[in-house]
Amino acid sequence: MCGGKCRHSLREVTTMYSKRILNALRVRKIEGSFSWIDHRFITGGFLRDLSAVEILLYFFLVSVSDRNGISFYHDDKICSLIKIGLTSLGEAREGLISKSLLAYEHPIYQVLSLPPQPVTPLGREAIMQQQRERVSRHMKRIREALQ
Repeated sequence: MCGGKCRHSLREVTTMYSKRILNALRVRKIEGSFSWIDHRFITGGFLRDLSAVEILLYFFLVSVSDRNGISFYHDDKICSLIKIGLTSLGEAREGLISKSLLAYEHPIYQVLSLPPQPVTPLGREAIMQQQRERVSRHMKRIREALQ
């Protein structure tokens, strides 16, 4: 090719290489349980907005969940298996929830079907502004009720 100095479209790259099995003795087969990741996770832009720990947690939960996306791993076991701390787990879990990829109700995790498009969570300032507006509306109702 061009030594990485030029850009080729996916179509050009696939025509340059023929898809073939490299090791016929080690072809993957579905035996026992099975998990999968929707290709849209990568091609639809969902992966782009995740941190490394969010990706790690998502892939772990996909690999251990049942056909409905449900798993029952406790936090300490997840941390031990994927080698992260509890704080990192909590932050990654909240990140996946805010991006509409995960539901969680201790100790149940559910990997959700992908939304039509990636969800961009609000930034900290936008969340604080929404909270201020909500408090302001409530205070206004209280004042009106007291008059």
